[in-house]
Amino acid sequence: MAEQDKWIESLEGEIKEWGIKCINCNFCFTACPLFRSMKGFMINGPSGLLQSIYYALHWDFLGKEVKDELVNILYSCTTCSSCVLRCKDVSAGIPVADLVECGRKILLEKALGPGATHKEVLGYLGKYGNPYGKPASKRMDWLMPLEKENKLTYKLLPGDGKAETLLYIGCTASYEEDLQNVARSIVLLLEKQKANYGILKEENCCGHPARQLGDEGLFGELSDKMNEAILKSGVKQVVTVSPHCYNSFKTEYPESFKKLKIQHYTEYFFDQIEKRALTPSKKIEKMITFHDPCYLGKRNEIYDAPRAIISKIPGVKLMEMKEIKRDSLCCGGGGGRMYIEVEEVERLSHLRLEQALTSGAEIIATACPWCYTQIKDAIKTTDHEDRIEVKDISELLLMSV
Repeated sequence: MAEQDKWIESLEGEIKEWGIKCINCNFCFTACPLFRSMKGFMINGPSGLLQSIYYALHWDFLGKEVKDELVNILYSCTTCSSCVLRCKDVSAGIPVADLVECGRKILLEKALGPGATHKEVLGYLGKYGNPYGKPASKRMDWLMPLEKENKLTYKLLPGDGKAETLLYIGCTASYEEDLQNVARSIVLLLEKQKANYGILKEENCCGHPARQLGDEGLFGELSDKMNEAILKSGVKQVVTVSPHCYNSFKTEYPESFKKLKIQHYTEYFFDQIEKRALTPSKKIEKMITFHDPCYLGKRNEIYDAPRAIISKIPGVKLMEMKEIKRDSLCCGGGGGRMYIEVEEVERLSHLRLEQALTSGAEIIATACPWCYTQIKDAIKTTDHEDRIEVKDISELLLMSV
Protein backbone atom coordinates (compact mmCIF):
# COMPACT_ATOMS: atom_id res chain seq x y z
CA MET A 1 0.00 0.00 0.00
CA ALA A 2 1.36 3.43 -0.97
CA GLU A 3 2.27 5.87 1.82
CA GLN A 4 -0.47 8.27 0.69
CA ASP A 5 -3.09 5.51 0.86
CA LYS A 6 -1.91 4.54 4.34
CA TRP A 7 -2.15 8.14 5.49
CA ILE A 8 -5.69 8.54 4.13
CA GLU A 9 -6.66 5.24 5.75
CA SER A 10 -5.35 6.46 9.13
CA LEU A 11 -7.36 9.69 8.81
CA GLU A 12 -10.48 7.75 7.89
CA GLY A 13 -9.87 5.40 10.80
CA GLU A 14 -9.69 8.32 13.23
CA ILE A 15 -12.97 9.78 11.94
CA LYS A 16 -14.72 6.40 12.06
CA GLU A 17 -13.49 5.70 15.58
CA TRP A 18 -14.84 8.99 16.92
CA GLY A 19 -17.94 8.84 14.73
CA ILE A 20 -18.98 5.65 16.48
CA LYS A 21 -18.36 7.24 19.90
CA CYS A 22 -20.58 10.23 19.13
CA ILE A 23 -23.91 9.53 20.85
CA ASN A 24 -25.85 12.28 19.00
CA CYS A 25 -26.81 13.91 22.28
CA ASN A 26 -26.76 17.28 20.45
CA PHE A 27 -25.49 19.23 23.44
CA CYS A 28 -22.89 20.66 21.04
CA PHE A 29 -25.42 22.29 18.74
CA THR A 30 -26.30 25.14 21.10
CA ALA A 31 -22.58 25.94 21.44
CA CYS A 32 -21.97 25.97 17.67
CA PRO A 33 -21.90 29.54 16.31
CA LEU A 34 -23.07 28.35 12.90
CA PHE A 35 -26.27 27.01 14.40
CA ARG A 36 -27.19 30.66 14.93
CA SER A 37 -25.69 32.29 11.86
CA MET A 38 -26.88 29.61 9.43
CA LYS A 39 -30.15 28.91 11.32
CA GLY A 40 -29.88 25.20 11.99
CA PHE A 41 -26.44 24.36 10.58
CA MET A 42 -26.54 20.69 9.55
CA ILE A 43 -29.83 20.20 11.43
CA ASN A 44 -28.05 19.54 14.72
CA GLY A 45 -24.75 21.36 14.51
CA PRO A 46 -21.35 19.71 14.98
CA SER A 47 -22.71 16.22 15.67
CA GLY A 48 -24.53 16.41 12.34
CA LEU A 49 -21.32 17.60 10.71
CA LEU A 50 -19.38 14.69 12.22
CA GLN A 51 -22.00 12.19 11.11
CA SER A 52 -21.91 13.65 7.59
CA ILE A 53 -18.17 12.99 7.39
CA TYR A 54 -18.65 9.55 8.94
CA TYR A 55 -21.31 8.44 6.45
CA ALA A 56 -19.41 9.92 3.50
CA LEU A 57 -16.51 7.59 4.30
CA HIS A 58 -18.83 4.57 4.29
CA TRP A 59 -20.56 5.34 1.02
CA ASP A 60 -18.10 6.15 -1.75
CA PHE A 61 -20.93 5.98 -4.28
CA LEU A 62 -22.37 9.28 -3.02
CA GLY A 63 -23.32 11.48 -5.99
CA LYS A 64 -21.45 14.62 -7.00
CA GLU A 65 -24.14 16.93 -5.59
CA VAL A 66 -23.91 15.28 -2.18
CA LYS A 67 -20.10 15.42 -2.25
CA ASP A 68 -20.16 19.11 -3.21
CA GLU A 69 -22.50 19.76 -0.29
CA LEU A 70 -20.10 17.91 2.02
CA VAL A 71 -17.28 20.23 0.87
CA ASN A 72 -19.46 23.28 1.62
CA ILE A 73 -20.37 21.92 5.05
CA LEU A 74 -16.78 21.10 6.02
CA TYR A 75 -15.41 24.46 4.89
CA SER A 76 -18.18 26.42 6.62
CA CYS A 77 -16.89 25.36 10.04
CA THR A 78 -14.90 28.09 11.84
CA THR A 79 -12.95 25.47 13.88
CA CYS A 80 -13.61 27.66 16.93
CA SER A 81 -13.73 24.62 19.27
CA SER A 82 -16.95 25.62 21.05
CA CYS A 83 -18.34 22.16 20.31
CA VAL A 84 -15.15 20.50 21.58
CA LEU A 85 -15.39 22.27 24.92
CA ARG A 86 -19.10 21.51 25.28
CA CYS A 87 -18.65 17.83 24.40
CA LYS A 88 -15.74 17.56 26.84
CA ASP A 89 -17.88 19.07 29.60
CA VAL A 90 -21.08 17.07 29.19
CA SER A 91 -20.63 14.17 26.77
CA ALA A 92 -18.15 11.89 25.02
CA GLY A 93 -15.27 14.35 24.51
CA ILE A 94 -15.26 14.22 20.70
CA PRO A 95 -12.47 16.38 19.14
CA VAL A 96 -14.80 17.63 16.39
CA ALA A 97 -12.55 20.48 15.20
CA ASP A 98 -9.64 18.06 14.67
CA LEU A 99 -11.92 15.68 12.78
CA VAL A 100 -13.08 18.52 10.52
CA GLU A 101 -9.43 19.07 9.62
CA CYS A 102 -9.06 15.32 8.99
CA GLY A 103 -12.06 15.45 6.66
CA ARG A 104 -10.58 18.41 4.77
CA LYS A 105 -7.28 16.57 4.31
CA ILE A 106 -9.12 13.58 2.84
CA LEU A 107 -11.14 15.79 0.48
CA LEU A 108 -7.96 17.48 -0.74
CA GLU A 109 -6.09 14.21 -1.23
CA LYS A 110 -9.03 12.79 -3.19
CA ALA A 111 -9.24 16.02 -5.26
CA LEU A 112 -12.79 16.67 -4.00
CA GLY A 113 -11.98 19.92 -2.22
CA PRO A 114 -11.50 22.66 -1.30
CA GLY A 115 -13.38 25.18 -3.48
CA ALA A 116 -11.82 27.42 -6.12
CA THR A 117 -11.06 30.38 -3.82
CA HIS A 118 -9.37 28.21 -1.23
CA LYS A 119 -7.34 26.51 -3.97
CA GLU A 120 -6.18 29.95 -5.05
CA VAL A 121 -5.15 30.71 -1.45
CA LEU A 122 -3.13 27.49 -1.32
CA GLY A 123 -1.48 28.47 -4.60
CA TYR A 124 -0.51 31.84 -3.14
CA LEU A 125 0.91 30.18 -0.03
CA GLY A 126 3.08 27.91 -2.15
CA LYS A 127 4.27 30.65 -4.52
CA TYR A 128 4.52 33.74 -2.30
CA GLY A 129 4.64 32.41 1.28
CA ASN A 130 1.43 34.25 2.22
CA PRO A 131 -2.30 33.65 1.55
CA TYR A 132 -2.88 37.04 -0.09
CA GLY A 133 -0.75 36.65 -3.21
CA LYS A 134 1.50 39.58 -2.23
CA PRO A 135 5.22 39.61 -3.18
CA ALA A 136 7.60 38.34 -0.53
CA SER A 137 9.76 41.41 -1.24
CA LYS A 138 6.95 43.63 0.14
CA ARG A 139 6.55 41.75 3.40
CA MET A 140 8.39 44.33 5.52
CA ASP A 141 7.00 47.46 3.86
CA TRP A 142 4.76 48.01 6.92
CA LEU A 143 7.90 48.99 8.86
CA MET A 144 9.01 51.79 6.51
CA PRO A 145 6.86 54.61 8.04
CA LEU A 146 8.33 53.85 11.47
CA GLU A 147 11.90 53.83 10.21
CA LYS A 148 11.41 57.29 8.67
CA GLU A 149 10.34 58.74 12.02
CA ASN A 150 12.25 56.67 14.58
CA LYS A 151 15.64 55.16 15.19
CA LEU A 152 14.63 51.55 15.71
CA THR A 153 16.78 49.02 17.54
CA TYR A 154 15.47 45.74 16.11
CA LYS A 155 17.83 43.22 14.55
CA LEU A 156 17.23 41.40 11.26
CA LEU A 157 17.59 37.69 12.00
CA PRO A 158 19.49 35.56 11.47
CA GLY A 159 22.74 37.41 10.85
CA ASP A 160 22.33 40.89 12.37
CA GLY A 161 23.74 40.12 15.81
CA LYS A 162 21.88 38.36 18.62
CA ALA A 163 18.44 39.01 20.05
CA GLU A 164 16.59 37.60 23.03
CA THR A 165 13.11 37.85 21.51
CA LEU A 166 11.77 37.29 18.00
CA LEU A 167 8.69 39.26 16.99
CA TYR A 168 6.82 37.12 14.48
CA ILE A 169 4.51 39.44 12.55
CA GLY A 170 2.52 36.94 10.45
CA CYS A 171 0.90 37.46 7.06
CA THR A 172 -2.16 39.55 7.86
CA ALA A 173 -0.41 42.22 9.93
CA SER A 174 2.36 42.37 7.32
CA TYR A 175 0.20 42.87 4.24
CA GLU A 176 -3.27 44.08 5.18
CA GLU A 177 -3.21 47.88 5.39
CA ASP A 178 -5.76 48.10 8.22
CA LEU A 179 -3.67 45.74 10.34
CA GLN A 180 -0.20 47.13 9.67
CA ASN A 181 -0.70 49.67 12.45
CA VAL A 182 -1.04 46.77 14.88
CA ALA A 183 2.43 45.52 13.91
CA ARG A 184 3.81 49.06 14.20
CA SER A 185 2.21 49.53 17.63
CA ILE A 186 3.82 46.36 18.92
CA VAL A 187 7.22 47.44 17.58
CA LEU A 188 6.91 50.84 19.29
CA LEU A 189 5.96 49.15 22.56
CA LEU A 190 9.06 46.96 22.29
CA GLU A 191 11.12 50.08 21.65
CA LYS A 192 9.67 51.86 24.69
CA GLN A 193 10.46 48.80 26.77
CA LYS A 194 14.02 48.78 25.35
CA ALA A 195 13.61 45.13 24.40
CA ASN A 196 16.40 43.16 22.77
CA TYR A 197 14.33 41.92 19.84
CA GLY A 198 14.56 40.92 16.22
CA ILE A 199 12.45 40.29 13.13
CA LEU A 200 13.11 37.53 10.60
CA LYS A 201 14.83 38.62 7.38
CA GLU A 202 12.77 36.15 5.38
CA GLU A 203 9.60 35.62 7.35
CA ASN A 204 6.88 33.66 5.58
CA CYS A 205 3.59 32.06 6.63
CA CYS A 206 3.72 29.80 9.69
CA GLY A 207 1.66 27.28 7.68
CA HIS A 208 -1.55 27.52 9.72
CA PRO A 209 -3.87 28.39 6.77
CA ALA A 210 -2.52 25.47 4.71
CA ARG A 211 -3.23 22.96 7.47
CA GLN A 212 -6.68 24.45 8.08
CA LEU A 213 -7.55 24.07 4.40
CA GLY A 214 -6.38 20.45 4.39
CA ASP A 215 -2.99 20.71 2.64
CA GLU A 216 -0.71 18.89 5.06
CA GLY A 217 2.16 18.73 2.57
CA LEU A 218 2.21 22.50 2.11
CA PHE A 219 1.93 23.00 5.87
CA GLY A 220 5.03 20.82 6.23
CA GLU A 221 6.99 22.89 3.71
CA LEU A 222 6.05 26.24 5.26
CA SER A 223 6.48 25.14 8.87
CA ASP A 224 9.84 23.45 8.16
CA LYS A 225 11.13 26.68 6.65
CA MET A 226 10.03 28.79 9.63
CA ASN A 227 11.14 26.20 12.17
CA GLU A 228 14.64 26.19 10.68
CA ALA A 229 14.88 29.99 10.35
CA ILE A 230 13.66 30.69 13.89
CA LEU A 231 15.91 28.09 15.53
CA LYS A 232 18.84 29.39 13.45
CA SER A 233 18.15 32.96 14.64
CA GLY A 234 19.31 32.04 18.15
CA VAL A 235 16.42 33.68 20.02
CA LYS A 236 15.10 32.34 23.30
CA GLN A 237 11.48 33.33 22.86
CA VAL A 238 8.95 34.06 20.12
CA VAL A 239 6.21 36.66 20.45
CA THR A 240 3.38 36.48 17.90
CA VAL A 241 0.88 39.07 16.69
CA SER A 242 -1.78 36.52 15.70
CA PRO A 243 -3.33 33.86 17.96
CA HIS A 244 -3.38 31.57 14.91
CA CYS A 245 0.41 31.75 14.54
CA TYR A 246 0.70 31.30 18.30
CA ASN A 247 -1.45 28.16 18.17
CA SER A 248 0.56 26.77 15.28
CA PHE A 249 3.90 27.32 17.02
CA LYS A 250 2.59 26.06 20.35
CA THR A 251 0.71 22.95 19.23
CA GLU A 252 1.72 22.00 15.67
CA TYR A 253 5.48 22.59 15.43
CA PRO A 254 8.07 19.92 16.33
CA GLU A 255 9.25 19.33 19.89
CA SER A 256 12.63 20.94 19.08
CA PHE A 257 10.79 24.22 18.48
CA LYS A 258 8.85 24.04 21.72
CA LYS A 259 12.02 24.50 23.78
CA LEU A 260 11.56 28.18 22.94
CA LYS A 261 9.28 30.31 25.09
CA ILE A 262 6.26 31.10 22.92
CA GLN A 263 3.92 33.93 23.87
CA HIS A 264 1.11 35.86 22.30
CA TYR A 265 1.89 39.56 22.53
CA THR A 266 -0.83 40.11 25.16
CA GLU A 267 0.91 37.64 27.48
CA TYR A 268 4.27 39.22 26.77
CA PHE A 269 3.21 42.81 27.42
CA PHE A 270 1.24 41.89 30.53
CA ASP A 271 4.47 40.38 31.89
CA GLN A 272 6.33 43.60 31.03
CA ILE A 273 3.71 45.69 32.84
CA GLU A 274 4.01 43.44 35.90
CA LYS A 275 7.82 43.90 35.79
CA ARG A 276 7.27 47.66 35.40
CA ALA A 277 9.17 47.70 32.12
CA LEU A 278 6.05 49.33 30.67
CA THR A 279 3.67 51.57 32.60
CA PRO A 280 0.31 52.66 31.17
CA SER A 281 -0.13 56.19 32.51
CA LYS A 282 -2.15 58.28 30.05
CA LYS A 283 -5.90 58.13 30.59
CA ILE A 284 -8.26 56.66 28.02
CA GLU A 285 -11.66 57.57 29.37
CA LYS A 286 -13.68 55.06 27.39
CA MET A 287 -15.93 52.08 28.01
CA ILE A 288 -14.16 49.13 26.40
CA THR A 289 -15.28 45.56 25.85
CA PHE A 290 -12.96 42.70 24.91
CA HIS A 291 -13.75 40.14 22.22
CA ASP A 292 -12.05 36.81 22.97
CA PRO A 293 -10.41 35.39 19.82
CA CYS A 294 -11.18 31.65 19.61
CA TYR A 295 -7.57 30.62 19.00
CA LEU A 296 -6.39 32.68 21.97
CA GLY A 297 -9.17 31.75 24.38
CA LYS A 298 -10.98 28.52 23.60
CA ARG A 299 -7.95 26.91 21.98
CA ASN A 300 -5.24 28.10 24.39
CA GLU A 301 -7.05 29.36 27.52
CA ILE A 302 -5.57 32.88 27.40
CA TYR A 303 -8.40 34.91 28.89
CA ASP A 304 -6.85 37.00 31.64
CA ALA A 305 -3.81 38.72 30.11
CA PRO A 306 -5.77 40.79 27.54
CA ARG A 307 -8.31 41.89 30.16
CA ALA A 308 -5.55 42.68 32.63
CA ILE A 309 -3.83 44.99 30.11
CA ILE A 310 -7.10 46.82 29.42
CA SER A 311 -7.79 47.17 33.14
CA LYS A 312 -4.30 48.63 33.75
CA ILE A 313 -5.04 51.59 31.44
CA PRO A 314 -6.16 54.57 33.54
CA GLY A 315 -9.67 55.83 32.85
CA VAL A 316 -10.91 52.67 31.14
CA LYS A 317 -14.10 50.97 32.24
CA LEU A 318 -14.11 47.31 31.13
CA MET A 319 -17.57 46.24 29.98
CA GLU A 320 -18.14 42.51 29.46
CA MET A 321 -20.39 41.20 26.70
CA LYS A 322 -23.05 38.57 27.21
CA GLU A 323 -20.84 35.72 25.95
CA ILE A 324 -17.20 35.77 27.05
CA LYS A 325 -14.18 33.53 27.58
CA ARG A 326 -15.11 29.86 27.01
CA ASP A 327 -18.56 30.91 25.87
CA SER A 328 -17.40 33.73 23.59
CA LEU A 329 -19.12 34.03 20.22
CA CYS A 330 -16.78 33.42 17.27
CA CYS A 331 -16.23 36.36 14.88
CA GLY A 332 -16.64 34.01 11.91
CA GLY A 333 -13.17 34.43 10.38
CA GLY A 334 -11.46 31.17 11.42
CA GLY A 335 -11.26 27.83 9.66
CA GLY A 336 -10.28 29.44 6.35
CA ARG A 337 -13.43 31.57 6.19
CA MET A 338 -11.40 34.80 6.03
CA TYR A 339 -10.88 34.12 2.33
CA ILE A 340 -14.43 33.22 1.25
CA GLU A 341 -18.01 34.43 1.46
CA VAL A 342 -20.15 32.05 3.51
CA GLU A 343 -23.91 32.16 3.03
CA GLU A 344 -25.37 33.05 6.41
CA VAL A 345 -28.75 34.30 7.56
CA GLU A 346 -26.97 36.51 10.10
CA ARG A 347 -23.22 37.12 10.01
CA LEU A 348 -21.43 36.08 13.17
CA SER A 349 -19.52 39.37 13.21
CA HIS A 350 -22.86 41.25 13.14
CA LEU A 351 -24.19 39.18 16.04
CA ARG A 352 -21.02 39.87 18.01
CA LEU A 353 -21.26 43.58 17.25
CA GLU A 354 -24.81 43.63 18.63
CA GLN A 355 -23.53 42.09 21.85
CA ALA A 356 -20.84 44.78 22.09
CA LEU A 357 -23.37 47.56 21.51
CA THR A 358 -25.69 46.08 24.14
CA SER A 359 -22.82 46.12 26.66
CA GLY A 360 -22.63 49.92 26.33
CA ALA A 361 -19.02 49.87 25.11
CA GLU A 362 -17.55 52.59 22.94
CA ILE A 363 -14.59 50.46 21.81
CA ILE A 364 -14.36 46.76 20.98
CA ALA A 365 -10.83 45.64 21.82
CA THR A 366 -9.44 42.53 20.21
CA ALA A 367 -6.09 40.78 19.92
CA CYS A 368 -6.38 38.93 16.60
CA PRO A 369 -5.94 40.36 13.09
CA TRP A 370 -8.80 38.26 11.70
CA CYS A 371 -11.20 39.25 14.49
CA TYR A 372 -10.23 42.89 13.95
CA THR A 373 -11.03 42.63 10.23
CA GLN A 374 -14.36 40.86 10.78
CA ILE A 375 -15.55 43.29 13.45
CA LYS A 376 -14.40 46.40 11.58
CA ASP A 377 -16.30 45.21 8.51
CA ALA A 378 -19.39 44.59 10.65
CA ILE A 379 -19.24 48.14 12.04
CA LYS A 380 -18.95 49.60 8.53
CA THR A 381 -21.69 47.51 6.92
CA THR A 382 -24.19 48.16 9.72
CA ASP A 383 -23.49 51.92 9.83
CA HIS A 384 -22.48 51.95 13.50
CA GLU A 385 -19.26 53.94 13.03
CA ASP A 386 -20.69 56.81 15.07
CA ARG A 387 -21.43 54.51 18.04
CA ILE A 388 -18.46 52.16 18.37
CA GLU A 389 -14.98 51.44 16.98
CA VAL A 390 -12.59 48.50 17.02
CA LYS A 391 -9.06 48.79 18.39
CA ASP A 392 -6.34 46.23 18.88
CA ILE A 393 -5.07 45.98 22.45
CA SER A 394 -1.58 46.93 21.27
CA GLU A 395 -2.96 50.23 19.90
CA LEU A 396 -4.72 51.01 23.20
CA LEU A 397 -1.65 50.16 25.25
CA LEU A 398 0.59 52.35 23.08
CA MET A 399 -1.84 55.26 23.48
CA SER A 400 -1.48 54.93 27.26
CA VAL A 401 2.30 54.46 27.66
